[in-house]
Amino acid sequence: MGAVLIVDDMEDLRFSLANLVKKEGYSVSTAANAAEALEFACSSIIDLIFLDIGLPDAYGISLIGRLKEITPDTDIVMLTGINDAKTAVDSLRAGAVDYIVKPFDIIEFKSTLHRIMQSRLMGKKALLEAQEIGLDRIIGNCEAMRRVKETILMASEVGSPVLVTGETGTGKELVARAVHDSRNRQSGVFVKVDCGTLSANLIESELFGYDKGAFTDAKGDKKGLVEVANGGTLFLDEIGNLPISLQPKLLRLIEETTIRKVGGIKDIKVHLRIIAATNANIEEEIDRASFREDLFYRLNVIPIILPPLRDRGEDVLLLANYFLHTLKKELKKEISGFTPDACREMLRHDWQGNIRELRNLIEREVIFCRTGWLTLNGLNTPSAPPPPSKNPEIVTLREMERQYIEKILNLTNNNKSKAARLLGISRTTLREKMQSDQILTM
Repeated sequence: MGAVLIVDDMEDLRFSLANLVKKEGYSVSTAANAAEALEFACSSIIDLIFLDIGLPDAYGISLIGRLKEITPDTDIVMLTGINDAKTAVDSLRAGAVDYIVKPFDIIEFKSTLHRIMQSRLMGKKALLEAQEIGLDRIIGNCEAMRRVKETILMASEVGSPVLVTGETGTGKELVARAVHDSRNRQSGVFVKVDCGTLSANLIESELFGYDKGAFTDAKGDKKGLVEVANGGTLFLDEIGNLPISLQPKLLRLIEETTIRKVGGIKDIKVHLRIIAATNANIEEEIDRASFREDLFYRLNVIPIILPPLRDRGEDVLLLANYFLHTLKKELKKEISGFTPDACREMLRHDWQGNIRELRNLIEREVIFCRTGWLTLNGLNTPSAPPPPSKNPEIVTLREMERQYIEKILNLTNNNKSKAARLLGISRTTLREKMQSDQILTM
């Protein structure tokens, strides 16, 4: 499960973060000051501590060393209202693994929570479970997807690097897991690294680990995710965001199957399969000198190109029915299927958000369905704005959108993250719409 400790002198924030952590499936405790935090550290096993920098009885950064003496294996993330490089560097040197600047977005907090807890779980291999995501989970019969499945089968028979490309939402991680799970022999663990969310300051030690004494207060050795993936698969998502300074180390890993930790003096031999994915045009990144050409060639040994959903023909209906079957069970709704008009609309729609957009739409429609059949009215957008009218029953598109957002917010009890997911937009976009349209919630 994983145990989290929230240390902050603001009671409302402690309560909110504790509830959030609990909803994400972790056990959680709270402390209002340094004394309580030290007491918890002495008496409990803690995986992760979110530590406020400004406690009433201690300076947070100074407290890191004392906590590490008591529980050296615990990860610490600083919560700070000071957004400057010195505070960040001081926190990391003292032993924190990351820091979040207040006021922070809940999505940012959850992302940090999941990334660190996932890393810890991967380090404890006994807690890892192979996910049942094989070739049978790749849904699609169009010619492009048949070629994708054939390539996955070929890739499963060798250990060469794989590069998966495609637009956002086309299922790149699903394909990477299918390659991993389709190996004929024991495939080991699947370790995902999102190169787009890790900061440049942390990604090197996160990937390659560090040796004791590599920097101030590095009191023990730390395994990187490459070592955790030894014997399995390292999936590098959004590889185009990997800092240019780290690309030679990745190239060396591919060519020599060795790594060197931060501050280390010896090479470590590893055996793993590397799968990279990107929605960027790597050739353009090479032209801009932000991606090494030699690394691209080494990663692109087995290319898998995922087609956008709009080019997959009736695969759209296969996927739609799969999501409907899954969601009606999950949401306990009795729904017979899609109307003929809904099927025609799905085949005509351009699906800029690809499979992710399709799933979000169907989830939203299942929630609001009252007839037993899905009409997908959300896809019926007018080709031109309606003419102005003084009829009070006719409202503008903007007003319709405002009313619909209010309805979703009320339905989700003002849970903005869930509302944004149902609306198919980001939480930031939802917040901007609420501010611009002066949307009030209950």
